[in-house]
Amino acid sequence: MDKLGQRKAALAARAAIAPEERESRSRLICSRLMTLDEVKDAEVIFSYMAIKDEADLKLINEHLAAEGKKLCFPVSGKNGIMQAYAPGKWRKGFYGITEPDAESSELIAPEEISLVLAPCVGFDEKGNRLGYGGGYYDRFLPDCVNAVIIAAAFEAQKMPEIAAEKLDRKIDIAVTEAAVYRF
Repeated sequence: MDKLGQRKAALAARAAIAPEERESRSRLICSRLMTLDEVKDAEVIFSYMAIKDEADLKLINEHLAAEGKKLCFPVSGKNGIMQAYAPGKWRKGFYGITEPDAESSELIAPEEISLVLAPCVGFDEKGNRLGYGGGYYDRFLPDCVNAVIIAAAFEAQKMPEIAAEKLDRKIDIAVTEAAVYRF
């Protein structure tokens, strides 16, 4: 199956999870994340605000903020460019995603980030991450030279093998409601 077919299959599997079940599974993912040394040891964390039926990291984001960690989030622009900002105020961004308002937020250099919590459409047993196809994370992650990359996903999004391309950035860990996968 090509990447487009894999993306469709993974999105359908994720969408098939009932909203209340998705919420319960998201809480389990957040609980698993809280136990990881990579999360406990990180000082500057790049996370995300869930859209549609993604794994919702609201609980872990609140936990990390309460622990005094520096949280930053993506601000997506044109031409596949993404930057990290520690939020001041929030706004609806480029794709209708809640993101920090760049004018009232602090720009964070990618090399300052020690942990990335990334959304994903799918992942495989080799640490390949399938995104939405815009390449935002594939362009951004190589600059996060000091970061551990963790994908948050539902078990239904795990695939036998993703049609990875040369520029696709592998993940170090995937966390689902059922397991922690290390690559």
